[in-house]
Amino acid sequence: MKNQNKEKTMISRREALKTSTLMLGYALTASAATAVLNGCKADKAPDWMPSNMTLDQSKLIAEVAEMIIPATDIPGAKAALVDRFIDSMCEAYPEEERNMFIQGLSLFDTKAQAINQKSFLDSDEPGRKAVLDEMVTESKDSDEPHIFDMVKEMTVLGYCSSEIGATELLNYDPIPGPFVGCVDFSTVGATWAI
Repeated sequence: MKNQNKEKTMISRREALKTSTLMLGYALTASAATAVLNGCKADKAPDWMPSNMTLDQSKLIAEVAEMIIPATDIPGAKAALVDRFIDSMCEAYPEEERNMFIQGLSLFDTKAQAINQKSFLDSDEPGRKAVLDEMVTESKDSDEPHIFDMVKEMTVLGYCSSEIGATELLNYDPIPGPFVGCVDFSTVGATWAI
């Protein structure tokens, strides 16, 4: 009888990135792929301060990211420090894209003022949802890059590449795996090929 378990193989980071984007249903922008391939990660320091955004922009990103990936039976985007990942990711973006992203964040407050007569952060949850719903519709109707699409892409990348995302959302198989020093030959059944 053939072994029913799937054979595990090692893949490169590039192949993993390609596979994960196919699973997520879209292709990464070149800048996002560069950031991930360069090892972009969230800073876990307790005294962390954003280096590419203002503190208010970072708080805005944290709230929007939490609405995209909310806490359920597993932690959400805030717990995965996605806002810190996004701030770090801005470093990998070309200056023009980084400036477009930072300036685009003001659209969340512009929409919130028009819909709720408050900033996005001061709006309640239904008010924030109304803002995001309008921005999703705009992003679908636009041929140009939209700030919501950029934030969504960075949020998904940040979450899936975080420890929480990797261990609690995705299947995690640590490679090369645990070290087992002494294994009885009868358990293994044969010598392993290299």
